[in-house]
Amino acid sequence: MEKKSIGVAFDKLYDKLEGWLNTMIEMIPNVIIALIVFIIFYLVSRWIGHVVTKMLGKLSSNKLINRLIARVLSVSIIMAGVFFALGLMHLDKTVTSLLAGIGIFGLALSFAFQHTATNILSGMIISFRSKVQLGDLIASNDTFGNVLRVGLRSTKVLNVKGQHVDIPNRLLLDNTYKEYSKTGFRRIDLIGKINFRENLDEIREKAEKRMMNFDFLYEAKPPNFVYNEIHKEKIDFTLRVWMKFTNVDGEYLNARSQCLIELSRLFNELEVEVARDEILYLDRP
Repeated sequence: MEKKSIGVAFDKLYDKLEGWLNTMIEMIPNVIIALIVFIIFYLVSRWIGHVVTKMLGKLSSNKLINRLIARVLSVSIIMAGVFFALGLMHLDKTVTSLLAGIGIFGLALSFAFQHTATNILSGMIISFRSKVQLGDLIASNDTFGNVLRVGLRSTKVLNVKGQHVDIPNRLLLDNTYKEYSKTGFRRIDLIGKINFRENLDEIREKAEKRMMNFDFLYEAKPPNFVYNEIHKEKIDFTLRVWMKFTNVDGEYLNARSQCLIELSRLFNELEVEVARDEILYLDRP
């Protein structure tokens, strides 16, 4: 009885293995076709990635972002080829399980790396839609300096103290930033207070004339000396001087110093009395 049971079990096992073998033989054409389809999808993904990289290069100078977008597109095409090939092999349940797994995995990643994903998306928007370029002088999120690189997660800025500062792309995109490189000029403000009894017309006229002698002057905007308000026999003034644009902060500071020195010489020549309890200071852009 036991030998008969063992024989029946072996017969069932043999039939099962034979069925699997027959199925494998029947699936060989489908496997070959699926493999050919996958290779075609792979080659198409490589070609499309190359073409997209060239096209994006005309729209954005950020090579890192361009390669990322091209790579994502290529991987998407390869994944589509994998699913199509599995469908040809009649593995529909496997395709459904993979899609469900990818959906759950993507949802988990979206919660775990939401800030990272936001920064990457912001970096793409900055690269394609923003006017921020490498070398531009900007002020953003309490940072003032030159843009060195727009990366995937952050924008690297060299501040005026010589420090590298990484600004998360989402903060650069969401918050207000000042762009100094597009106008072609920068403004120098000299602010102070003088005695109300001085010859105000003469001071204004000669101060504007003195500022015209600098080589760095932006000729389209002549210097402007204005009086703002009177307070306890003192009058506030602002001297505005527009200089040709430079993204080197040291050149800007030197130009501002020259303006201050020249204004000081003029005040000494005219014996202008600067309010004693006030300090002539410079307005930082």
